[in-house]
Amino acid sequence: MITKKHIRQYLDKLSSGIPSKQGGMSDHVWQQFHEYIVKHYKRLDKGARAYADEIFDQLDGSLKQRIDSLPEGRQRKVLSRKLSTVRGERSPIPVLYLDTPVIENIVGHALGQRLTEPAAANSEALYQEVMALVKNGNLIYPEDSFHRESLEMGGTQAWEGLNIIRKLSEGMSFKHSQSIEDFQIFRALRGFINGNGPVNYRKFWQDAFQKETVNAIMKKRSSVVFKGMLAIAEKPGAAGQQGDPESLSTRLRIRYDEAALKDQQQLQQRSTRHLRDLVRLGMKYHSVGRKGQKRSLEGFWSGQKIDLPVALWNHYGGKPEGLEGLASFYESEDFRDVPAIKVKQKIWKALSDQADSLRRVTGPADVNMVSSVLPYTDIMILGRKMTDVVRDGLELDHMFDTEIYSSDEHDLIMAALKEIACSD
Repeated sequence: MITKKHIRQYLDKLSSGIPSKQGGMSDHVWQQFHEYIVKHYKRLDKGARAYADEIFDQLDGSLKQRIDSLPEGRQRKVLSRKLSTVRGERSPIPVLYLDTPVIENIVGHALGQRLTEPAAANSEALYQEVMALVKNGNLIYPEDSFHRESLEMGGTQAWEGLNIIRKLSEGMSFKHSQSIEDFQIFRALRGFINGNGPVNYRKFWQDAFQKETVNAIMKKRSSVVFKGMLAIAEKPGAAGQQGDPESLSTRLRIRYDEAALKDQQQLQQRSTRHLRDLVRLGMKYHSVGRKGQKRSLEGFWSGQKIDLPVALWNHYGGKPEGLEGLASFYESEDFRDVPAIKVKQKIWKALSDQADSLRRVTGPADVNMVSSVLPYTDIMILGRKMTDVVRDGLELDHMFDTEIYSSDEHDLIMAALKEIACSD
């Protein structure tokens, strides 16, 4: 194992005879140190990892100051996203979500259905641009269970539509909205028990995607490059005056919380085991019923929704144990701040305050999906009516730093997608 002492010795060796920059390492030392940590990270003991992460955090803080010193604009925006990626607060590849009306237009146009203008031309351009970005590894469009299941239940044309969506997604997928919500509640429950304060849900972006999708993302983009970043903001134009920008590039490892990954695996195992036991009990009751023995299923089924939360509460040391203690969590701000709960509540309240509200969105499933995936997406393209509520009314785009566009804002959408294409 590599210890903190070994890291210090390596840094001393690297720094020997090389003048330090004001307030930090030289570019050469930083890059060599980073490559060393990336290469040997699995061999670092607990103290060495903490020490390395502390240095990374200091350098991230320095980068944040430099980014903040830049004027508002594309460069600042792109670099801010890259720093968020390095901190593990975003997917390494920008994530796109398309609402039902947008999907319907894309599928309809691809199947040769006649759409009114400008919807037909806009759908064609959007489809082509997203397809190109996905193929080039600049963007991911994960399928969601609602659209997939809806198309799977349709006829021949619906299956053709499903194939069109799969071309865009390349097989990548969000988890079911209920599963995402369960993971968010799990994070909140752990934080409440340990007194950790508010949870940064974006930091746990992997909670939103199927395991195969996370692996594919990591394979596509295992590191992030800041070209000339360490030369930015000392002086205007400094980045172009200090030699080849590539020589100053800093390959920053995307740092994952391994304890969080272990928690995720444990939760997945517990959840799967809980559901398996539930099915076995259900079959047992069914078998008993077929033998003519009367059993009341009402009490059995009503208790299943809280079985897993109670088990998790007890397992992680919640006091007092059982329902009495768990109730205090459900009454807390920690639970009310769970994004899937908070956003869903805000959207439905906004809809209930409007006349003819149920016609303003496609349906409850859309609200569930938007509420679940909003913290993990970079761009959402929604129908006009949903945009009126989510962005213009509730300003939820600011809450999670997600760009939200209405499907009729074609020029803004295309500009945002072209910006992603240029971000590398």
